[in-house]
Amino acid sequence: MHAIRSTQAPNAIRRLVTQKSLPLPVYSLPRALIATRGTVAFSQTTAVSAARNGFSTSSRLATAATTDLQAELLEGVTFGDYPSRTHKCGQLNRTNVGEHVVLTGWAQNIRKFSDELIFLPLRDSSGTIQLVLKGSYSNASTRQSLQDLTAESVICVEGKVVAREANTINHQMATGEIEIELSSVRILNKTHKPLPFLPTNQELVNEEVRLKYRCLDLRRETLQRNLRNRSLAAWTIRDYLVQNDFVEVETPMLFKSTPEGAREFVVPTRNAGSFYALPQSPQQYKQLLMASGVDRYFQIAKCFRDEDLRADRQPEFTQIDLEVSFGSARDIQNLVEGLVRSVWKKLKDVELFEGKEFPRMNYQVAMSKYGSDKPDTRFGLEIQHITDLVGDNVVEAIVMKNDTKLSGSELKRLAQLDNKVLPVVKVTENNIDTWLHKLPYTDKIQGPVDVAAVNSKVGVQIGDTIILNRRPAFLSGGQTELGKVRLELANVLKSKGMLEIPATQYNFLWVEGFPLFSPPEQVLSTDQQSRGVRFQATHHPFTAPHPDDLHLLQTAPEKVRGQHYDLVLNGVEIGGGSIRIHSPKLQTFVFDHVLKMSAQESSRFTHLIDALSFGCPPHGGLALGFDRLMAILCETPSIRDVIAFPKSASGRDLVVGSPSALTDQQLNEYKIRVV
Repeated sequence: MHAIRSTQAPNAIRRLVTQKSLPLPVYSLPRALIATRGTVAFSQTTAVSAARNGFSTSSRLATAATTDLQAELLEGVTFGDYPSRTHKCGQLNRTNVGEHVVLTGWAQNIRKFSDELIFLPLRDSSGTIQLVLKGSYSNASTRQSLQDLTAESVICVEGKVVAREANTINHQMATGEIEIELSSVRILNKTHKPLPFLPTNQELVNEEVRLKYRCLDLRRETLQRNLRNRSLAAWTIRDYLVQNDFVEVETPMLFKSTPEGAREFVVPTRNAGSFYALPQSPQQYKQLLMASGVDRYFQIAKCFRDEDLRADRQPEFTQIDLEVSFGSARDIQNLVEGLVRSVWKKLKDVELFEGKEFPRMNYQVAMSKYGSDKPDTRFGLEIQHITDLVGDNVVEAIVMKNDTKLSGSELKRLAQLDNKVLPVVKVTENNIDTWLHKLPYTDKIQGPVDVAAVNSKVGVQIGDTIILNRRPAFLSGGQTELGKVRLELANVLKSKGMLEIPATQYNFLWVEGFPLFSPPEQVLSTDQQSRGVRFQATHHPFTAPHPDDLHLLQTAPEKVRGQHYDLVLNGVEIGGGSIRIHSPKLQTFVFDHVLKMSAQESSRFTHLIDALSFGCPPHGGLALGFDRLMAILCETPSIRDVIAFPKSASGRDLVVGSPSALTDQQLNEYKIRVV
């Protein structure tokens, strides 16, 4: 044995390791050991083992350290056996009165009325229960343990379930009719540093603080419930799809860069100039699976898009992905409706539409009537067509009835858009028959202006307020200007108590008949202009055109309807899908002659064209946004509340501090230079 003073221990171990010529890194002993007075005895074997393992566990430290060191390292911690839990806190009720129980969990703020009467709420994943220490049953060590406790310390307690007196029952707690008379308390792990916040506080701290200390935030009852509901929903979805003969297949996470729309996350390799891309969706792989004869595929898939963030977006997200061979759009929609019904029944005990099919709406109707391709049909305020203008424009309006009392400043804010101010007309006795003549574009109206006929058609009356807009007759994109006004108006009315939407109202809707192609949103490059690029795929480039519109592909692609369908719930798109192109010639034509892809761009889809050429069956599918679906089920406005470790609004993981910089050595290894 070698006697080594604790202050000399690191150098002594280095010498022993050097003597053994061991090819391993040398680690210093913990500060606690270095600071311990006296001499610590080490054998060469112990020293080498300590250096090799870095004293990573308490058991190795206990072998090497003195009793004083053990006490210091395990201060406020039970390291060893403790009684096994008999129940969870939230599982107990009056039927358990008289039972001896062992509970574990997090101590909350202690309430001490005297040395002989102490109350302590104990919380675990199932709920909270009140512990009580009364003088006649207490002992000195138990009382001292309670007095030394800090909030959120982890404890194990033993005691007897007793019924509360009638005047002390807490009806706001599920366990409010009972309490636990304590007989013993073990501190399993005391909080060793000040907490940035308490998860039991009613007033929440800044979200960035909560995201940084997510392990504390996740202790909140709301987030615990959300995670459990998410788990239950995932199980329900898997069970439903397996029962319907679907096969769960995991597709690769390391994909290739393809021009599908959103920006990608790229993954460098050690081969200079070669990169993977994280998948925006498993779209191409699931089509390959259809060509492979899988017939019905599903996956709860992780997807990645480098997009601007908002409350319902994350750079990595989860979708319920499925694909079906030999199925029509209606077949797929029926399957998805059954899936959604099963989830709502399991989590909400709600029977959606009493077994009837979900409503359907054409894209053109949704855009003209609600100003959105994902209309919220829980309230009216529908957009009315007023008249046609020359030059393929129309005038449309939202009519607010006389009982809609908004101030002039509120109306002004509603009419103020990013790039223009919409006309607002207050209908009075003096202008009831002339209000339409005074618009700035009256001279563009086609034909004579019959204001009385418009009033009758739209239902305009004295006292009404009208917000008007001129827009192109051809509808494209996802929202019109009056569509934005409609949603903002609904928010204003809700805040004033003039519009009430029940939290349990679930307006599901299929939106169909989207245009297959849309005008490009971004300015075209010189190269694109030289190739005559005019359109981009509204959904994705693999969506099949409507059979009745095939003749328009070459001459008027903007008029071609796609076999695309979105599932909308309360104004939120929770899923989208389509029937796919299964003809290699048609797919190649779309790439080359409609989307005008360059040879380099279309070459990225060679694998898909090959699969379609080898005898691929007709197929289609859909993906549901699992995070958005859960946010609605859990009645929270942000998907961050239904994800265990979400990214912040700036796209950062504040828990671990990612994304982070690489070392020069790592950059060199991957042949990357940061400019």
